[in-house]
Amino acid sequence: MEMMLAENIKRLRKENYLTQEQLAEALGITVGAVYKWENGRSTPDIGTLMELADLFHISLDALTGFHMHNDGVKDLDEKILLLQSQKKYAEAISQAEKALLRYPNHFQIVLRAGFLYGHAGTELEENKYLYRCIELLERSIVLLSQNTDPSISEAGIKSSIAEYYIILGQTEKGIEILKKYNVNGMNNPRIAIAYTGTDILHVNRPILDIREAEPYLTGAYFDILTSSVLTMIAYANYYYAIKDYKSGREAYLYLATLLQNMKIHSNKVAYVDKITSLCYYGCAKLSMYLGERDTVSYYLQQAYEKAAQYDTTPLHGVENMRFCIGDTKTATAYDDLGQSALAAIETHILREDPQSLLWAVWQQLHGGTK
Repeated sequence: MEMMLAENIKRLRKENYLTQEQLAEALGITVGAVYKWENGRSTPDIGTLMELADLFHISLDALTGFHMHNDGVKDLDEKILLLQSQKKYAEAISQAEKALLRYPNHFQIVLRAGFLYGHAGTELEENKYLYRCIELLERSIVLLSQNTDPSISEAGIKSSIAEYYIILGQTEKGIEILKKYNVNGMNNPRIAIAYTGTDILHVNRPILDIREAEPYLTGAYFDILTSSVLTMIAYANYYYAIKDYKSGREAYLYLATLLQNMKIHSNKVAYVDKITSLCYYGCAKLSMYLGERDTVSYYLQQAYEKAAQYDTTPLHGVENMRFCIGDTKTATAYDDLGQSALAAIETHILREDPQSLLWAVWQQLHGGTK
């Protein structure tokens, strides 16, 4: 085993913003004792080690720097997860409670057990499991300093706690937590469904003030738009990088279709036309790499028509967009494409190569100028 007790005590004391004097006072010992621990001149007795572990909210193993060669915590975590995935909840819970007894202040174990109880409570409709879930997830937040996974955050854990309160019928309490931790609108869909009260599993949930859902519904809808655009462009870029040009073109076409389906009237302008025009340009570019001159001309024509239509009546709000409700007067879309969709396409073509087939076809069709 590996012992790093002196370094760990010093590091944890500083992470908790304690001086040597304050730590000594909290433990009822002398400052000299703390000084000797941190310099490796002496070590705390087992009782004091347990007090330190409790004070810093970590396991005794984590405090002393002890690591089992077979990585005991990881093995336990994976075993619990496997049983959970197989929906062997009774066995999984038994293993989780044993792990909690052994590692009561280990972040990953506490978090895993919390979500296990949450899944079990939801599927088995056992409220006692849901309350145990909330208790463990709250405890995991205290231990969050041990976390090494950047995808896990206090806001994410709190949002999960809120969802379990809502399942328990404590909707207002759940909504309050979701609003408090609605970082960059991450909880907009959850808040909206909590207000509307009509998801698949909880159709009889009491409905609150339905109008309160409006800004969260619209916010969530625009999150879908943003996420879809970024995701499909990333797919297109990926396929371009590996020279799978046909799949990249399919990604652009999928996005263009999705964007056009967001319009109320297909023959009228909407903000999404600006992005759609760039999707068609992307299709033309990839068609060029496929050596399909006729297809290049076809997609550049589509790009020009959408861009010209948009530039005639440029829109930056939610006009002609489906599912936009409530006070949407100040809703504005932002992008880095510039004011003109046509100019954006020409800029991209020239950036690609002024001597390329794209520019030759663009000039031939529409007389673009360098």
